[in-house]
Amino acid sequence: MKKKILLGLAGILVVGSMVAVGTRAYFSQQGEVKSNVFSTGTLSLKLNSAKTATAVWKIKTGKPGDEVTGTVNIRNDGSIAANHIEIQTSNAITEATSGPGTKAKIPLDTVLEITTLTYDGDNILSQVTDANGNDIKDLDDLGAVKLDNLALMDKGVDHPLVMTIKFNPTKTVSEHQGDSATTTLTVTLNQDVSQ
Repeated sequence: MKKKILLGLAGILVVGSMVAVGTRAYFSQQGEVKSNVFSTGTLSLKLNSAKTATAVWKIKTGKPGDEVTGTVNIRNDGSIAANHIEIQTSNAITEATSGPGTKAKIPLDTVLEITTLTYDGDNILSQVTDANGNDIKDLDDLGAVKLDNLALMDKGVDHPLVMTIKFNPTKTVSEHQGDSATTTLTVTLNQDVSQ
């Protein structure tokens, strides 16, 4: 009987110790990491220190042989570096309302010859081809191409685009009297070389 009591007590102790080992208490605590903000940087294109530049090249009462040189300083004022710019051009021709310029057979932008075109001091006129086949590189030809991959990697530094435009003296005719050409250069600032 003593044996039975001892065996019973031993069994209770074994079961009790198993329960005690299996039921342990652990502490835990949680914390938070707050205010995680993910912001993008900016590219900020400036043309002559503004968002847009106007009337950089202007000949008001031109005649054959007249020319004008203008400069647009292109800059990234953003918070992140860019890779390059691309430039596209469009031209709008307005025919004179009276006189000989009302019926020009040759559009005015085809006689406005580009004699100089540089970016950051490098000659980029070679990127313009004589698309209209008139043996000069003119505003019409510039409108047919996209000037691309012009490096602009540093922030806050002006990169000058210089262009000289001339009324070609042998191509400008009486029919151009009173006509006008309005040229728009669209400059796109790209962050990555793949753009």
